[in-house]
Amino acid sequence: MKRILSLMLAALLALGIVSPALAKTTPETPTRGDAIGMNISDFSTVDLDGNPVDGSLFHDNTLTIVNMWATWCGPCRQEMPHFQAIHEQYSATPEDDVKMLGVLLINGSSTVASGRQFIQQNGITFQNIVHCSTFIDVLYTTDDNNTGSVSIPQTVLVDRNGVIRDHFVGAFSTLAQLEYIVNDWLEFLLDEEGSAITPGDVDNDGSVSIADAVTVLRMAMGLVDGENPAADVNGNGSVDVSDAVTVLRMAMGL
Repeated sequence: MKRILSLMLAALLALGIVSPALAKTTPETPTRGDAIGMNISDFSTVDLDGNPVDGSLFHDNTLTIVNMWATWCGPCRQEMPHFQAIHEQYSATPEDDVKMLGVLLINGSSTVASGRQFIQQNGITFQNIVHCSTFIDVLYTTDDNNTGSVSIPQTVLVDRNGVIRDHFVGAFSTLAQLEYIVNDWLEFLLDEEGSAITPGDVDNDGSVSIADAVTVLRMAMGLVDGENPAADVNGNGSVDVSDAVTVLRMAMGL
């Protein structure tokens, strides 16, 4: 219920553009941030080796965990092993489509060189990229009074479309705390993706074929029991011969 309310509220958010200044850290247990519902799929930047990276990386993953950090941030460094553990856990089960992504904030002593050094010295193997204006916008959703000051670390959970589903400000004190949130959201997003309906694709193989048309016709003739929302392509509440004809035309590219 809390998640549903959060998603409803996210649809009402009015998000503004803010000045890209970076600020203080906080050791507090994460609290909910205000970037829920923001689409960040339009970002473009480079990784720490200078290779181009953009928002298309979200498309291959059911869930992407994005942690925004800096090398001078104590709480950021302290929670980094938790993110590495999550990365290792889901790298071992790639079918879960979970990606760990670090966003290094370039500010003061936090540089590409210092970030690369920290990663190498601490055995961090998940992908890290350089911040860009998109991530600064996310950070500053917490600056309600336009003070030019925000807290890091911040972590967002992003779906396949690049939409932020959850937002946390502050460090995760335990791996268990992070695991619970990630596992909960992964289960929710997998259920959500599984419930997506492609009209005409009654066998749920990702395409509309003549076999689907035959199945719909058999359903219309009462030869196949059970309900399949994908079969009612005309949306009239029942499966009939016109649905079968439409699916056949779809399969033939007509």
